[in-house]
Amino acid sequence: MSLYSEYLEEIEQRKEEGLHPKPIDDSALLTEIIEQIKDPAHEHRAASLNFFIYNTLPGTTSAAEVKSQFLKAIILGEFTVPEITPSFAFELLSHMKGGPSVEVLLDLALGDDDAIAGQAADVLKTQVFLYEADTDRLEEAHKGGQAIATDILQ
Repeated sequence: MSLYSEYLEEIEQRKEEGLHPKPIDDSALLTEIIEQIKDPAHEHRAASLNFFIYNTLPGTTSAAEVKSQFLKAIILGEFTVPEITPSFAFELLSHMKGGPSVEVLLDLALGDDDAIAGQAADVLKTQVFLYEADTDRLEEAHKGGQAIATDILQ
């Protein structure tokens, strides 16, 4: 039985108890969900999109890492998901509350594509959960003359 099937069974059990589905915090389950999203003909694609967008825990969970990396791939054009445009991917990253999402946003802001860097910088300016490693990375880029890093810090 797949992790996804087990998750659906758990949802049904919780529903009988009057409970909502548990948020997804496991990277293996979310990886399976992403594979279903990538397959346009998958019978569970629509539900998988819903779970990916609305039911994955933000923060520093292993699922948040997987979600952040998939959103990064969408933004960079490495993968296309019609329901998740690059601008929507940035919006989803903005709601993830730090951790892996900030690392992805820093990668994008300090990258070579100016348009993507600007969008990432705009999102980073709204984030309050940056770790010392994140601010150190920004400081190093600022000292290295990266204007976008200076803009984010200001």
